[in-house]
This record gives sequence, structure tokens and C-alpha cells, in this order.
Amino acid sequence: MSNEQTHDTHEDRVPPGAIVIGVDGSDRDHSCIRYGAGAASRTGRPLHLLHAQDIAVELAAANPIAARGLAFVPDFVLDSGVLRDALAWTREEFPDIDVTGSEPWMHPEEALIEASEDAYLIVVGSSRISGLERILLGRSALAVSLHSRCPVVIMPEGGRTDIDGPVVLGFDGSEGARSAARRAFWVADLRGAPVRIITSWYAEVVDGSVVTTPGTPAWEQVESGYRRMVEEGIADIRSEYPNTEVDIQVVRGPAAEVLAKQSADASLLVIGSRGRGGFRGMLLGSVSHKVLETATCPVMVIRDKKQKS
Repeated sequence: MSNEQTHDTHEDRVPPGAIVIGVDGSDRDHSCIRYGAGAASRTGRPLHLLHAQDIAVELAAANPIAARGLAFVPDFVLDSGVLRDALAWTREEFPDIDVTGSEPWMHPEEALIEASEDAYLIVVGSSRISGLERILLGRSALAVSLHSRCPVVIMPEGGRTDIDGPVVLGFDGSEGARSAARRAFWVADLRGAPVRIITSWYAEVVDGSVVTTPGTPAWEQVESGYRRMVEEGIADIRSEYPNTEVDIQVVRGPAAEVLAKQSADASLLVIGSRGRGGFRGMLLGSVSHKVLETATCPVMVIRDKKQKS
């Protein structure tokens, strides 16, 4: 279907296998759309823009009493223009990509999580706190990172958005990390980029003593053990991509800080999520959460398929 045919069409559901971009009318929308469009172009998939509207929030600004207990969308509520403008910009910038959009009346995080049932990838933005090197991981980004049924890319405000540079993978030997490794190798192969695998350690004890001195036999023993863990953990995945350059680095330091530093020259940082619990009791692994707040490149969060929301 051509863009001309879909120009004024809003889809009720996400086209199966689409790359979904969460838009909200902010300055972050264009960087998210550009990233999603690049992924759509490389994979031949359609692009779907989703702008969720919370009717209670919309009305509360004007009439808090009327917004209480609202269970329907009144006829007088008009679309905000956010989706219409985003669709027009996207189709002008990327005329060769099939683009659709939807504007459901529900919480943004609920709409994106529901969309993830059909989506191939979800892309959402985050805001940098003024004057700080930390990202404000909003409610939608946090919830979708934890509960999405497909991979999620968090786009940091003011961060790198190009695809030059290695695909960096945070690896700790868990099943979640192996799921992340599969995706990282696939993305790197698609882009013709190298994979840089980072595993970190901080406090290790050898023969009753804490290891602190680089170059000592104890230090080398710890590093070789972690390197062996990585090599064994990715051996089968690596064999599927024999032409992909792989760099394994064992780094001493807090995992989140190490990965944030590695994001400086990365095109993408891929991590697994150890989230668990129900929607109200959601918990994103502390390392994953801190990485999302401090990384300076797009971060892809992969949930182990065995995890349940």
C-alpha cells in the first residue's frame, strides 16, 4: 500500500511486525522517528506512529471534576494534531517507507505495551534532566522497558542517534543476557558493525584476599574466568555470525558505570532486563535502570522470553 493511499488512515491496531514509535509532540519525536525509520528501511518493515491520549489527563487540565471517573471519550474531544503532524513529517522525510498511525485513548504505557504484542520493535524517548548527566526515565519508558513483549529502544535526549560505531552488549552470563546477545549479533550483522561485549566485576576474592592489584596472578585469574564465561555463553550465537568482528572486554568497575562509559562511542547498547512482578509492582533490574538513565547512545532492552509480566 502506498503512502498516498494511507495518508489519512489511522489503524486501530499495529500492523503485524511493524516498528512502533511512541510520539508525544515533544522535540524527541524526530530523533525517535529517524531511528525507527532507519530500522524500517534496513529490515523492510512498516513504521507505525502511536500517540496515546489519556482523556482523564486531557480533561483534568480544564475541569478536574469532570475528569473524575471518566469511562468514555465524549464526542466533543478532538484529536490533538500530534499524530497528524508526525505522520505528515515522517512521510515527507521517508517517502519510501509505509507509515501508519494510531491515537488510542489510554495511558501511553498501556498503549505501547499492548502494541508490543504485534510489534517487531518499539522506540520511545527519554528526557535529560537539566544540568545533570542523568536521564529522566519517564513512566512510559520504564513500564515499556519492563513489560514489552518485543525489544524496546530508549532514545536518550541529546545522545547519539547515528549508526556509526560498535554494537555494545552488556553480558553477565544470564539467560536474559543470552537473549540480548542474539539480538546484538543480529543487529551488528545487519549493519556490518562489530560487536563489543562488556562484562564487569568489582569485588572478587582469591585465596582469601580481595583482588585489587592489576597484573597479579589473582587479577589475571579473575579476568580469565570472566572471559571464559563470556566465550562459553556466546559460542553458539557467535558461530551463526562468523563474519562479525567480536571484541570481548572484561572491565573492573560497577556494571552500570562501565556500560555507560562504553556507550560514548557506541551506535547501540544492548542489555537484558531482569524485570519481574505485576504492572503495579514493576521492578526493572537496578543495573538496567541506571544504564537507561546514564547511557549516551540508544539503549535496546531485551526481555528474556521466559519472563512473565
